[in-house]
Amino acid sequence: MTTIKQKRFWLLLIALLLAGLALATVLLWLQRPTPHTAPGWARLSTSSGDIPSPGPGSQQTASLILDIDGNGLNDFVIAERGAAPSLLWFRREASGWRRYIIDERQVRIEAGGAAFDIDQDGDPDIVMGGDSSSNQVWWWENPHPDYQPDAPWTRHLIKNSGENKHHDQIFGDFDHDGQVELVFWNQRAFKLFLAEIPENPRQADAWSLTEIFSWDEGQLEGLAKADIDGDGDLDLVGGGRWFEFRDEGGFTAHVIDAEQGFSRAAAGQLIPGGGAEVVFVSGDRTGPLKWYRWDGEAWAGVDLLGFKVDHGHSLQIADVDDDGFADIFAAEMRLHNRNPDAKAWIFYGDGNGNFMSSIVSQGYGNHESRLGDLDGDGDLDILSKPYDWETPRIDILLQQGAMNPADRLSLDQWRRHVIDDDRPWRALFITSADIDGDGWQDIVTGGWWYRNPGAAGGNWERREIGAPMRNMALVTDFDGDGDADVLGTQGLGSEPNNAFAWARNDGGGQFTLFENIDNGQGDFLQGAAVARFAPDRSLGAALSWHDGGPGVQMLSIPADPVSDRWPVILASPITQAEALSVADIDRDGDPDLLLGTRWLRNDLPQAWTPFTLHAPSPPNNQPDRNRLADIDGDGRLDAVIGYEAANKPRHLAWYKQPADPTAFWSEHIIATIAGPMSLDVADMDGDGDLDVIAGEHRPAKPAKASLFLFENQDGHGLHWKRHRIHQGDEHHDGAQVVDIDNDGDLDIISIGWTHGAVLLYENLAR
Repeated sequence: MTTIKQKRFWLLLIALLLAGLALATVLLWLQRPTPHTAPGWARLSTSSGDIPSPGPGSQQTASLILDIDGNGLNDFVIAERGAAPSLLWFRREASGWRRYIIDERQVRIEAGGAAFDIDQDGDPDIVMGGDSSSNQVWWWENPHPDYQPDAPWTRHLIKNSGENKHHDQIFGDFDHDGQVELVFWNQRAFKLFLAEIPENPRQADAWSLTEIFSWDEGQLEGLAKADIDGDGDLDLVGGGRWFEFRDEGGFTAHVIDAEQGFSRAAAGQLIPGGGAEVVFVSGDRTGPLKWYRWDGEAWAGVDLLGFKVDHGHSLQIADVDDDGFADIFAAEMRLHNRNPDAKAWIFYGDGNGNFMSSIVSQGYGNHESRLGDLDGDGDLDILSKPYDWETPRIDILLQQGAMNPADRLSLDQWRRHVIDDDRPWRALFITSADIDGDGWQDIVTGGWWYRNPGAAGGNWERREIGAPMRNMALVTDFDGDGDADVLGTQGLGSEPNNAFAWARNDGGGQFTLFENIDNGQGDFLQGAAVARFAPDRSLGAALSWHDGGPGVQMLSIPADPVSDRWPVILASPITQAEALSVADIDRDGDPDLLLGTRWLRNDLPQAWTPFTLHAPSPPNNQPDRNRLADIDGDGRLDAVIGYEAANKPRHLAWYKQPADPTAFWSEHIIATIAGPMSLDVADMDGDGDLDVIAGEHRPAKPAKASLFLFENQDGHGLHWKRHRIHQGDEHHDGAQVVDIDNDGDLDIISIGWTHGAVLLYENLAR
């Protein structure tokens, strides 16, 4: 029989045990890793004119990031095997990149590539290998300091015999003789070769090759380097193995995972101390993404995702968030336009073998995409290169950082400049581009371009683009020569005119005018968007007219834009007669069109299919300006709309895209202001989310018209803070964002309907 004292004893013991468990739980909670805040990313793209197009080809096989010209800023290289030119480099300049030719001929370049100062003249040279149709490996001699955009580099042979296909190359002192060697796979020979750099590589017909490894069947690829066994010497990783150089000569192959032979490879200190860890992912098939650690007896692999990656042909180890611990970057292809949900991830490491995954992008193709500091701000960005998805194409994701609130850029420091106070006629559009190739963004509006003097408050010279083009609508590289050309109409201001002209830029801001374009149907343009809409990836310009015309029209740019005629066809009878925005709304790999509260799905070559995302708000109002942007950070493009009105208050709103983009998009009001008919979207404070800029159209009371910036405070578009940039200017189809002074913050350029000024609002945050 249990006594009262015994009951009390057991109750006390249970209470002590529960208290101990509670204390342990608290201690464990206090010791748990601090949640990681992933940085934000700002996308630049050839599809939006931020980067020069790499050329006419559709099989982009290789890329590199390196400082080619030795100016302390990284440049990048793109290889293309399907058309000439096959090898290009993009030189980092003050406000972007300029395209230069390395090899003007068609060369069958395989995936891979490496860089090293082969001829020991102080600059990096470039190596690429031939594909399954070529038995050659080449190096290109850097012509530093004599760089000309159209002057190719000298190409030399490394290998010119034996079997074909050379997927992956890498430089390093792998035989520990104090000299750097080149290692490359020769897949059709079933061999891995080490090539000694000749004493005089410019004169050598071929390099001496030593076989490291051979196999009998199957496919092997991927190369990385690190000290795998912790002995202080550099080892080689690839083909599911690591290769150890023996003191007596030759290499020993150690299997890490035989199932990962046909995979991309990366190696580095994921856990500080001891030998390096290894990561493999299936690059040219579907398979797991795994990291491997030597436990003293065997290699233990950990699956990072728990599901198979679809052609994960991008892989790298680096400290992306600068926390002192190595992270993993991996990304999927969209081979032959498949895998519409292709993802790019960063797995943020804590140095203990734990990783937090973050999806950097979704719906974009990545092949041989790479990490590197592309904007010179000290952090790692992403060069996002597809193989054949929407090619020719390049995207760059600039890391914006996971900032503390105190580190965000100020949104309340601005200086107004009048670039021109007396334009000869009304302008319908305004944009920016580096017209003369000097590295500074110039301003283009109406029939003119304004040369950037290198300082916001400097002397901006108005230069005529040339008759008969009097009102620009689009600025892009129409002829594929790497500089910005201009398309516009021939009418003055808003007078009815549907005749086109285009201005071909010589690269220095001198234009030749052409009129080899069919007329459109409408009074004057209110929307224009350029992209590679057609299945053959040819360039097209979508057009929206003020009076609606018969609908949205499409201008097709021929392969020879100088000699051939540019036809105009009716794309869709559906129009909202205002702005057009272009992007891949439904994530199927082709560009769609946003008209306002309606959008057109690109189902070419059949048709454009219309959908209504939301009724106008309120119902009797009409959408005017619009932008496509991921406002809430969920990986899907949302719609931002400013509604039409002169002097009257109207909604500025964004519409959240659902999982099914053809369904109803929910409305979120940002603000109600007078005529929000000037609109742009950008990360203005550098906190990794997108803010909204809107200018008021108040022709009756221009002194009361304001330019506003709406700060996305929570990163999800639910809480907005209004900042007034300036009051006293009327805006119409203006308020466009650009870093005009190359200081790292975003400025704003604008025009109005009722005045002749070209306006610049200089951001003084930096």
